[in-house]
Amino acid sequence: MRVIQASSFGLLLSFTVASVALAQGGAVVTPPIVNWSYVGHSSTAGEGYLRGSAAVIQSAGQANYLNSIAAVNYQEATRKLIENHDLYVRNAIQSREMVHEFRERYRPSAPTPEEWQRVTEASLPDRLTSDQFDPITGKLIWPHILRTDEYRAFRERVDAIVSNRTPDNSGNGSPSQRELASLIDGMKMLLKSNINSVTLSQYASAKWFLKSVDYEAQFPLQSLPATTDAGASDLFH
Repeated sequence: MRVIQASSFGLLLSFTVASVALAQGGAVVTPPIVNWSYVGHSSTAGEGYLRGSAAVIQSAGQANYLNSIAAVNYQEATRKLIENHDLYVRNAIQSREMVHEFRERYRPSAPTPEEWQRVTEASLPDRLTSDQFDPITGKLIWPHILRTDEYRAFRERVDAIVSNRTPDNSGNGSPSQRELASLIDGMKMLLKSNINSVTLSQYASAKWFLKSVDYEAQFPLQSLPATTDAGASDLFH
């Protein structure tokens, strides 16, 4: 009886050691487990007892073995999950850095203050020239398109304001400038309503003249020009 118990204990120990050794390795596919005996029946009662005891011991060893395999597979799956998450985060950060680097590399450089000033000056209308303003009489020389009767009321009032400007009533924000701006806006609207009756160049020339008058009115009148050849812009300096 002691021999049987010793044999059973040895068999259990061997299965346990084998299970631990396999659990320390990588994840494996479990091979099919077969009984230690290929005989399908017992010949005696004693043999049947021994077979039953061996089956109990074998089942315990198999359970330990399969549990160890499951533990290894679980840990391996956890490790893969962590690695995949880490790879996802790294790729996301790398993609953002690449996009940021691309935008920084091909982003147009901000214009310098000098460039801004040149752009601003280029967008401003021209000041009135001697061909557009008579500094002796103080009268504007209107384009032919704006000399028609439909613009007469606007034109006469603008002429009166321009000719009667004074240093105290001139410049941006002055009463004369504000009234001139309102009159110029009215003439622009009237010109736009008549766009079909003039050519494109006539319309552009008349509109640019009105912008120049409006822009010129923003400069304060300081003194009359000494000569008539300097240009009408000297009227306000």
